[in-house]
Amino acid sequence: MACGTIRENPLTSRPVIPLRETWLRIPSGWRPLVAAWLIVTLALCVYTPIRAENGTDFRDFWRTAKHFRETGELSSELGVHNYLPAFTIFMQAWSFLPLPAAIVVWTIASSLAWGMAVLLTEIVLNDGLAPRPRPPTYLALLLMLPYAIDCGVLGQLALFLTFLVVLAWFLAIRGEEWFAAIALALAAVVKLMPVALLPFFLIRGRWRMTAATVGFAVLLGWGAPLAVIGHSRTVAEHAAYRARAVEGHSAHATIYAEKPIKSKYSNNALPIVLRRWLTPVDYDPQPEKPPTRMNVANLPRGAVWWIYAVTMALLVTISIAAVVRSPARWPPQSLEQLRSLHAQFGAWCCMMLLATPLLWTHYLPLVYWPLAFLADRAGKQRAALGRPDRFTEAMLWVWLIAIVALAWPLARAAGAQWLAVLAMWAGCVRWSLGAPDPSDSDPKRFQKKAEFELRGEGLGALR
Repeated sequence: MACGTIRENPLTSRPVIPLRETWLRIPSGWRPLVAAWLIVTLALCVYTPIRAENGTDFRDFWRTAKHFRETGELSSELGVHNYLPAFTIFMQAWSFLPLPAAIVVWTIASSLAWGMAVLLTEIVLNDGLAPRPRPPTYLALLLMLPYAIDCGVLGQLALFLTFLVVLAWFLAIRGEEWFAAIALALAAVVKLMPVALLPFFLIRGRWRMTAATVGFAVLLGWGAPLAVIGHSRTVAEHAAYRARAVEGHSAHATIYAEKPIKSKYSNNALPIVLRRWLTPVDYDPQPEKPPTRMNVANLPRGAVWWIYAVTMALLVTISIAAVVRSPARWPPQSLEQLRSLHAQFGAWCCMMLLATPLLWTHYLPLVYWPLAFLADRAGKQRAALGRPDRFTEAMLWVWLIAIVALAWPLARAAGAQWLAVLAMWAGCVRWSLGAPDPSDSDPKRFQKKAEFELRGEGLGALR
């Protein structure tokens, strides 16, 4: 499908609301939620400058950018290890402000990005904004709140990245694939994880968008340092990034290292979780403290590697099969196909975190789309049929249990957050394949469900 051709909902024939109008016409029923969002933002703006020097990752971004602006040196010694050279160049603007002021502006910008991601998600899942936030919207926000606040307190990037990823999907399904490619490319240059979404678009036949994303990413990621520091230094910096971040923190390096670099329980990536379970690794390393271990076996590193490789191969294979075997077409021709496309994208959003060699709690806002999708499906199933979708709600319960597990270092070391993302992935894979619904075999219930979902709750409020 050519870029820019979608101008109406393919199922209801309603015209798509222009993005510029969407922000100007937020229904008044959303004001309490907006007020709560502003209160949280204000609290973060008061709190983050207090701990900016000693308790935020933004300090490292700011110091590295300032060091580069003053010396011309792209240093990894000030805390910025796992970012492309272009990231430090883009961050220079913040370095002109004092650190406390810079982190306040950053916090406001992050909060705005997060708010826009939530609104875009609601617009896509509900065919517009309802007169007031729906129960599934509140549920998704509450279930993501601890991770979003953690990201905001640290001054990290996931709130921005979530906005860019959701924006890319919002634009892609509207046919604005060039603009979607720009959003996805920018996200990939900031942090490589969104590159995991490209196989989804490629399998779905979005060749132009995939190629444009790669092109824009190269232009931004290579072109910016090329223009600022020259060709030879650009090559050298990317080689250093590859050795430091791609190879040094790879799954292979983590599994085979005598003492893994990032072994603390807050890292929930699969390679280190397997090491903790299957080899003696200290999951809370501290000076002058006896090792804290949880392993149930002491397998050779090669065996751990094969377990990891087989697990990832299964996840990737199932994710690909969920797209290939799905009944959905692009553009969708039925409600089932539309749900399937949303779910497929959600599954690949989960793959970003399931496959990453480092997984911190502040990365988890990146799975807001699949979490919101499953909350939306659970809510609509209950409202339309009067009974729960047990599998979908079970996956949401797994997510909630993982939040409770944040208070228990052993549970975090055991991979609670990785399992929570896996639950979101499983829920999305099920819906990707056109999850059978008992009401489909009952004509009266099917008609009730179809009318409920086609109602386009709240679309009239935006006109």
